Amino acid sequence: MAVQRPEWARRGDGVTKAGLARAQRVIDFIELLKVPSGEGQGGLMKLRPWQKQFIIDLYAPHKGANRKVRRAILSVARKNGKTAIIAAIALAHLVGPEAILNGEIYSAANDREQAGQVFKFIRQLVEADEELAQILTIVPSTKTVVCKQNGSFYRALSADAGTKHGLNPSVWIYDELAQSRNSELYDVLNTSQGARQEPLGLVISTQSPDPEHPLSKLIDDGLVANDDRILVHLYCADDEADILDRAAWEAANPALGDFRSIEDLAALADEAGRQKSKEAAFRNLYLNQRVDQQTPLIARSEWKACQTGDKLVPGEDIYLALDLSGVHDLTALLGVSAKHGEERLGAWFWKPKEFVKDHAHRDRAPYDVWAADGWLETPPGRAVDYSYVARQIGDIADEYNVVGLAYDRWRIEQLLSEFQRLGISAYIEGKDTARDGIRLIPWGQGFRDMSPAVEALEASVVHRRLKHEGNPLLGFCFANAIVVSDPSGNRKLDKSKTRFRIDGAVAAAMAIGLKAREVVEAPVASFWEVLDPSKSY
Repeated sequence: MAVQRPEWARRGDGVTKAGLARAQRVIDFIELLKVPSGEGQGGLMKLRPWQKQFIIDLYAPHKGANRKVRRAILSVARKNGKTAIIAAIALAHLVGPEAILNGEIYSAANDREQAGQVFKFIRQLVEADEELAQILTIVPSTKTVVCKQNGSFYRALSADAGTKHGLNPSVWIYDELAQSRNSELYDVLNTSQGARQEPLGLVISTQSPDPEHPLSKLIDDGLVANDDRILVHLYCADDEADILDRAAWEAANPALGDFRSIEDLAALADEAGRQKSKEAAFRNLYLNQRVDQQTPLIARSEWKACQTGDKLVPGEDIYLALDLSGVHDLTALLGVSAKHGEERLGAWFWKPKEFVKDHAHRDRAPYDVWAADGWLETPPGRAVDYSYVARQIGDIADEYNVVGLAYDRWRIEQLLSEFQRLGISAYIEGKDTARDGIRLIPWGQGFRDMSPAVEALEASVVHRRLKHEGNPLLGFCFANAIVVSDPSGNRKLDKSKTRFRIDGAVAAAMAIGLKAREVVEAPVASFWEVLDPSKSY
């Protein structure tokens, strides 16, 4: 995946000759700074083409004499020189071509240590250049750099350093906003620039795994909205990319093979490939994917290894499991073949049509695309239509021989009422008298019922009995399915541990768990019985 930029930036809307000259002055200033340490120490900084493009898109678009962009996000994987670009831009506004009288430039970070790293790099840049060292005064105790010539100052802030109300920044830069546990500092900075003529806020960060995080919303809004006040440069690998694919590394690491070591990244990828518990963190930090760093029950590589294209066969025995949603969200029905020795999956998903686009942004999941491709059904309205779901289950029961359907007790009464109204025969095991129709089995969501289900699902994947056709919505659910344990080591899938949807994974665990509970392997004949079962030896 190439860098994602908003459409207006790709078109070059608003770029003027004066704006291009302004951007070039920033580039020229940065390239006069000296590399303070590491490779190239003592030489001049050299911006790469991708860094120059960010600066051009940031400073070149103009409306009259003023810069258009007010908020900018540069999102890349770890170790791609974010601290250096933060320091260079801060100095450009403190003492360089973007300096103004009485400017206030802040770099924000989540803790004192990270804030100190940014200040340390700026200090090194200043001390490496005699001219800068004469103009700027460094105050280590407050992590401040002062320019007495124009009355401006730079200061490093951290989210854990008390109140920041009363600030009047001309420029603020947030380092690794994705790692922020609360948005107080970001909110203060974001709302504090009303008195400035050309306010600028920059976020330079890897992606957050949380679609509701402020950074996720900034990225999504900036890429979709045709708003030339917001700039986004997002470098990330495709969601389904293999962690060992060099093209995926290059997509998220624009400095790869330059000052980002290929050997180091390859070693990290190999380690994540061997230790599946590290795969999610690798995807988030080094492929810049919006993946929760908590380890999912089934790693993406394991899920992909089970993709055989196999489907359920009409007329065969199957087990079903239903995970009903709230009134606005995703409802999942999973089927698994009842035949011993393999678990072929079938999946049906429903979401109210009027929430498809909104929830696509909220979950950063292409529900609209999945609906167009036939993976998701979108009945009309703003709420789950239980009569629609009941009718669809009835149709599935006509196409397959449903041995049993596991269900979460939550909201099931509404579905049972629709079964009765539509004339679909069903009964609850242990409550109703057994009769023809769909056998419904209550399935608790606590550790007692879900722990053996999780174990059965995990065993099916490990032994490659699980087979699926590559349903991307089901894959999305599994990629986000996090387990929690009780003191006895029992495990269950927990929706509270992620803001992403995991409904399909929950239903799959229930279906496979029900099958594991009921399908017993046929006894193997002894050696003597095979010879002649009618004789005794």
